[in-house]
Amino acid sequence: MRRPCLTALAIGLAATGNARSSPWAVSAEAGGEYDTNVERVETGPGLDTAPIASGVIRLGVRADHKAELAGGNYALAVSDLSRLVSNGTAQVEDVTLLAGDVRWLHPVGDRPVSLGFGLTAADAQAVADAVGARTFVNLGGDILLQLRDTEDRRLTLAIGGRHFEYKPDEEYDWDGPTANARLDVTLYHSEDHTRSLELATLLSFEARMYGSAALGKCAPGQPPDCVVATEISRADRYQRAGVELTYVGRQVLSLGYDVSVVDSNSYGQSLLRHRVTASATTSLPHKLYFTAIAILQIDDYLDGLVLQQDLQHTSFTSLDDENRSSIQLRLARALTPAWSLELRAAAWRNIAGDTMDLAFHRELISLGVVYNK
Repeated sequence: MRRPCLTALAIGLAATGNARSSPWAVSAEAGGEYDTNVERVETGPGLDTAPIASGVIRLGVRADHKAELAGGNYALAVSDLSRLVSNGTAQVEDVTLLAGDVRWLHPVGDRPVSLGFGLTAADAQAVADAVGARTFVNLGGDILLQLRDTEDRRLTLAIGGRHFEYKPDEEYDWDGPTANARLDVTLYHSEDHTRSLELATLLSFEARMYGSAALGKCAPGQPPDCVVATEISRADRYQRAGVELTYVGRQVLSLGYDVSVVDSNSYGQSLLRHRVTASATTSLPHKLYFTAIAILQIDDYLDGLVLQQDLQHTSFTSLDDENRSSIQLRLARALTPAWSLELRAAAWRNIAGDTMDLAFHRELISLGVVYNK
């Protein structure tokens, strides 16, 4: 368990480090969870699965740094998040996620234009098992162009590439070019800047080329979920559009919608996904802060759902992502300016779309301490 030990050491260093003014910002967390479906399995027709409940130890640390370099500005973030399961039959879920990204932008003369680059890397590693559950490597690099009309309006364009490895099954490894555009606009702010309304929109595209063969539908008369390998390589087009509105004042409120489309030449892998997210954070008496998050997700498998190829539920960005409808509640109590106690509760379900025949039940409750400095 070398990685989690490093995480715990980093938490200790963050808590006891020098509090001098610095461009570094450090956050850390440690706590325990009870997860009713720690392996995140579905149940239903054609599946021989049963959820496993378990206690979980959670450790994490993140450091952010911003500064000037070579006439431009850069932002660096590194993090480590580990989850250790107490149930010995589910040690495949002992996973640690190492992640980092850096962005550098250089102004072009006196113009409201900046050029730069962005690099990102994530490596989910097994702790107790040889491979681990849902472990992956995700690497990317982009050339960045940022256009600013005013401080309240910013457009960022990125063109680059991604490399993805899915450690449990190399059939899902892919490489390909990517492009995305993000527009951030401040629609309103009060004169004292204590209240604001912001709009963010996103368009993204990925061309994913796999090393595995595309799947085709079996001959007539075979079961509807029967597939066979073809002689061509699998290729997907991933497209996403999203919009989010955020209000900041005495409360922080946000409402977002995004739609993702996966066009695949592999039978059973094309997907249309709608996702609506609403969240609210407010302060309460006695130094309490409450957050509620509701997510509605509707998945439509355009060829019909093929059970043995259903990997599209997983987002591969963090250990927390669960691509299903959910309700999440968080209650935090400030103990000191840096330390807080946080209680979390969440529930996930399949409640709409093609996956309704497959039941998914997962509840989680956790208690931990959080450090921010």
